[in-house]
Amino acid sequence: MKTSPELLQKRWDSIKYKDGGFLQIDTQHPLEWHIGFQSINQKTLLLVCHTEIDTVDSSKSMSVYRRKRESDNRWTLSFELLRSEQESVFSIFCSDIIEYSRTSFNEKEALALVIKRYKQWIRLLENQKNSLMDDARRKGLLGELLFLYEKLKECKDAMSILQSWVGVEGADQDFIFPDTWYEIKSIGVSTSSVKISSLEQLDSDPEGELVIMRIDKTAPEKSGAISLNDVVLQIKDFLLKETKALELFQAKLDTCGYIDLQEYSVQKYYFSGSHRYKVNESFPKISKNNVPIQVISLHYELDIPSIENWLVR
Repeated sequence: MKTSPELLQKRWDSIKYKDGGFLQIDTQHPLEWHIGFQSINQKTLLLVCHTEIDTVDSSKSMSVYRRKRESDNRWTLSFELLRSEQESVFSIFCSDIIEYSRTSFNEKEALALVIKRYKQWIRLLENQKNSLMDDARRKGLLGELLFLYEKLKECKDAMSILQSWVGVEGADQDFIFPDTWYEIKSIGVSTSSVKISSLEQLDSDPEGELVIMRIDKTAPEKSGAISLNDVVLQIKDFLLKETKALELFQAKLDTCGYIDLQEYSVQKYYFSGSHRYKVNESFPKISKNNVPIQVISLHYELDIPSIENWLVR
């Protein structure tokens, strides 16, 4: 039986004593799992196994403890949430780490997967309060990944394409090449305007392009429906024989706060097409050169029908 966040939450709620004690869950797993409270109202996930556990570092988000029990010489590893503002995602973390290691053939392999997954989660929790992307962030990342995939299929040099994807690292544009750049915007099919979030976003030499990706939520059964995880997997499969490129792609995903959660497979989207607009000197943009020096930042919207003259394709 799959261990879901909702099921774990119900089991936690069923525990009457919130100041200690644990309840065993999921007896069909290579590892023995328990949930409970290490201290007053402090939710904790605990695993028990015969395999010796190496030291696992705690983090700002979680305390991690390992010890060997004298009663049966088995090892325990516990994960205790420290940041109360992240409690809403702790059940998701616990469910995910259990399911991620479920298909292991033995206890040792399962333990290794648990520790690997924990480290992936920590990279997210250290940088953001909520590990789950909201719909706007998912659509934004999906648009960038769809654009990236097309570029990878057009060019034999996968490393150069991946190195150009710099928006995830804080650059002003999403993709920057030696001779051009691309800013990707993901909006719904009926949306008639696009938001520009800074003075610098469309202000760069050489000339570049504004790429509008039309992406909408859709029913799973719709032909052509895709999820965020679907596209990530497509790109990984495409890069399968290029180890360094695949490693760089994974590092970029880590930077933007993505791991392959089940939630990112459930919601499906439909990509109905894209339009590219040439951002040159005459393009209607606001930049530092055409605003008073006292204005240091602003956001604005472009009316899409009115920039038809700059349409590339």
